[in-house]
Amino acid sequence: MTDTDTGLTEAEAAEFRQKCVDFMEQFAPGQNPTLDDQKAFLAAAAEAGLAGLPVPSEYGGGGKGLAHEKIWREVKGNYPMPDSEFIISHGMCMPMLAEYGTHEQKARFLADNISGKTMWCQMFSEPGAGSDVASLQTKAELDGDEWVINGQKVWTTLAHKSDYGLVVARTDPDQVKHAGISMFILDMRGQGVEIRPIHQIDGGSHFNEVFFTDARIPKDWLVGDLNNGWNLATAMLMYERVAIGGAGAGKINQPNFKM
Repeated sequence: MTDTDTGLTEAEAAEFRQKCVDFMEQFAPGQNPTLDDQKAFLAAAAEAGLAGLPVPSEYGGGGKGLAHEKIWREVKGNYPMPDSEFIISHGMCMPMLAEYGTHEQKARFLADNISGKTMWCQMFSEPGAGSDVASLQTKAELDGDEWVINGQKVWTTLAHKSDYGLVVARTDPDQVKHAGISMFILDMRGQGVEIRPIHQIDGGSHFNEVFFTDARIPKDWLVGDLNNGWNLATAMLMYERVAIGGAGAGKINQPNFKM
């Protein structure tokens, strides 16, 4: 018989679920894991083929379907969140790279993202723009084989802990504001990138301002098509709603990856 919730046979679903339970019993880090604890958990999950399940194995994923991912998320949701610091990295950036990245981008970045070796953030919001992403002023100009980025982002979650990020910038100022925007991969530790923590009233500093001053990135770090950043930003915000909303409910539901 087939499990109608997963599309797997009952035996397949039960076998995989038990694999997930056995893994969590051995590797779940418990309450309030440190970032190092979370990285160790993700590295073990990647080694076991349980991290990035819908991503093809050639890019460091599990090479499974959404049916397996659903079971994994259900099992993992029964334990204290073992990878909470990676909600944006895995819930937003990973699926965007998997869906819109080039083969070269996937080959270079996805495996380290999935295994927790690197952490990613997203950079949309800007001072004065509020939630209106299309009003962004950060610009990217092509200079030979590099993009040069100048501008500022604000309220960037975990930028100070991130290795890379996805940033949207204006690439054609002559188009209407919803057009002329593109998305890029950015090295958060690269020259010309300055991160300033925003100190919260509770003493935390999860949010940051990020300043770009002639920050240079390779030409091929453009994600998707040139001037199609508005559509990509919209897609990424849908992933965000699923990831953050699921986390608030105690579990993260897996968005529909498109490979």
